Parts: sequence; C-alpha cells; structure tokens
Amino acid sequence: MAMSKIFKALKRAELRAKGKDSESPGVSISTLSYTERRETGRIHVHIPVFIYGYTPGGAPFYEEAHTIVINGAGGLISTTSSVQPGQRLAVTNEGNDQTQECVVVSVRAKLKHSSHIALKFPTPMPQFWRGMEIGNSGAP
Repeated sequence: MAMSKIFKALKRAELRAKGKDSESPGVSISTLSYTERRETGRIHVHIPVFIYGYTPGGAPFYEEAHTIVINGAGGLISTTSSVQPGQRLAVTNEGNDQTQECVVVSVRAKLKHSSHIALKFPTPMPQFWRGMEIGNSGAP
C-alpha cells in the first residue's frame, strides 16, 4: 500500500513537470513501463566453467566455477576467487572447450567464501554457452 502512495506521488510530480496537473479532470495516470536493458534474454542454467585471471598482486589464479544465469552478452557466475569490477578474466566453457575474454561488471558477496560475479563479453557471444543460440534472431 505504501509503494502505491509513493508511485502515485512520483507520477503526480512527473505530470507537474510536464505542465499537467494530475488532479485536473481528463488527465489519466498511466503506469510506467520497464525497458529491458539486456541485449539478449537471461537463462538460469548451471554450466561448469574454468576462470583464469590475476590477483590484485599480479599472481595468476585458476578456479573451477559454474554459471547461475547466462545471456548472449555474458553471465552470472558463482566463484570463490576474489575479483573486482573492471578486472579482465578468461572464461572457458567446459562443455565445448571455448575460451572467451570478459570483464567483471559487478561482484556480490553471497556466502562466507563465495560471491556472484557478473561478466560481460567485449561483444555479444551467444554461441559461447554450449552452442546455445541465445538471442539469435534466426537470420543466417
């Protein structure tokens, strides 16, 4: 109920900013639509991967991990390695032995010794995930 009041107040403020009074007859309040920012849809799937990178001190590391969510532009991976946003990693899909460079977009601590890291490929690579054509429009 409180969220509804907040939403209505925000909508009234938006209409006032446009020069319309939300209390005026004939002015209807429409719902705001959510625009998906992802280039391709997300798929919740467990895919074994290898992660290669360097620690902040410059030492190389390697870890066996798995995906939580994937899409053509990257994915969300559960890991125990300490990584930071902006860090470059190499990820190998164990299912098809493909390796792709990617960038860590965000890191969220989940359990005492694990975190979820969001990875983004330099360009969309839907074929990286086990040959699944994620987001493919069907055009040859």
